Amino acid sequence: MKLLIAVIKKKDKFEELLEALIEIGVPGITILDSVGAMDYLKEEVPIFAGFRAFFEGTSSFSKTIFSVIPDELEESAFREIEKVIGDLKRPDVGIAFTVPVSQVRGLRK
Repeated sequence: MKLLIAVIKKKDKFEELLEALIEIGVPGITILDSVGAMDYLKEEVPIFAGFRAFFEGTSSFSKTIFSVIPDELEESAFREIEKVIGDLKRPDVGIAFTVPVSQVRGLRK
């Protein structure tokens, strides 16, 4: 089992991504509103307000997806994420990663 974590910055693609992940069988998706540290600093911390001009064009929209997935879904999930939201190497797209899960309780199939 793996814990899939994906921070998505593409607001216009988020629902499409959820549909794609559900379609390939990703179970029990949890979604949290999230904000990156730089977005937080430029909006909420007065000392950094002067840096706003350097971040023009960046979006503060961010959703974080969590799901415990079977190992065999890992590559499919990454393919769907990049197919829908684009190349994760580009700025302001997002980040996705998995970590091993050694034990799960309460997960329903």
